Amino acid sequence: MNRPPEEFKRIAAKDLKTFGTACLKAAGMPNEQAEQLAGLLTNSDLRGVRSHGTRALYGYCRTIRDKKANPNPNIEVLAETDTYVYVDGDGGLGYAPTMLATEMAIVKAKEKGIAVGAACHIGHYGSAGHYVRRAMKEDCTAFSVQAAYPQYYTSNQDKRAAHYGNPPLCFGLPGEEGPPVVLDVATCILADYQRGEEIEAIEEMIPAAFFKSMGYTAIATLLGGAFVGQGSERAQEIAEQWPAARMGSLVIVMNLGLFAPVAEVRHGVDELVRLGMEQMVPLRGYDEVTLPGTPEHRNEEAYSRDGVPIAFEDVERLGKCGREFEIAPPWLD
Repeated sequence: MNRPPEEFKRIAAKDLKTFGTACLKAAGMPNEQAEQLAGLLTNSDLRGVRSHGTRALYGYCRTIRDKKANPNPNIEVLAETDTYVYVDGDGGLGYAPTMLATEMAIVKAKEKGIAVGAACHIGHYGSAGHYVRRAMKEDCTAFSVQAAYPQYYTSNQDKRAAHYGNPPLCFGLPGEEGPPVVLDVATCILADYQRGEEIEAIEEMIPAAFFKSMGYTAIATLLGGAFVGQGSERAQEIAEQWPAARMGSLVIVMNLGLFAPVAEVRHGVDELVRLGMEQMVPLRGYDEVTLPGTPEHRNEEAYSRDGVPIAFEDVERLGKCGREFEIAPPWLD
């Protein structure tokens, strides 16, 4: 899914954000939240993370219009100390509440060294990397996860254990001169399209990989679900009223200079990336070794300069969204 498309149209990032903001506003989302969400979706496109970019815009617009999530939530802080903050998303999408929790946790972590932010009663929050990258901009490292209660999907009945998943999570540390190390993933090691007998045969070959995958899923689900209050009666009531808002989120932010000088830590990231590329043998079928974060870093530089390559099928999807919400795509001018 997140490989560069073979056939595409290049669209400027500013046009994607402008169009996305207008569509979300037309669907009923408040201005500030619409602009924030459109910007985050565009950022995903800039990094080449197509699965969580503007191709998701149409689905979000329909979710808001059809009131599967609260279009105008009353986002409020439920509890706060000098080291944690707990935000109620009131049935809206998860982006704004989780970013609020992240921003507040950053301030606290800068002062106290470490802080935790969480949001409850929310919908999808997109790529977990949005919140980690926000912390990285402030000389912090962070972890983020989103999940539901009691499991990520409403049912896993008769599903293969190898497919158990699939909460998004992210860890990240910034570099000094080179790319950051950012592990922005979902917990299942198999992609949604990797199904069938050939894939199932791998289960016997490397069962340990699937046991690890199942363990990641279990821990991530608990941290982003039960741990942040999604097992409460209030959470169930919200999910019944707003069916697309049965999730919670967690962000842990640490001051990058907590144990060593910030410059030293950033240099350590640079060295790790460099040595990985110089010393290791690439995976079969690949020309080089890149640690997570490097491909996205390269894409962001290139796409900011040349425009984002949007697959033709996604261009059509954006056009369909524009027609339905009566917003003309600026790239058609």
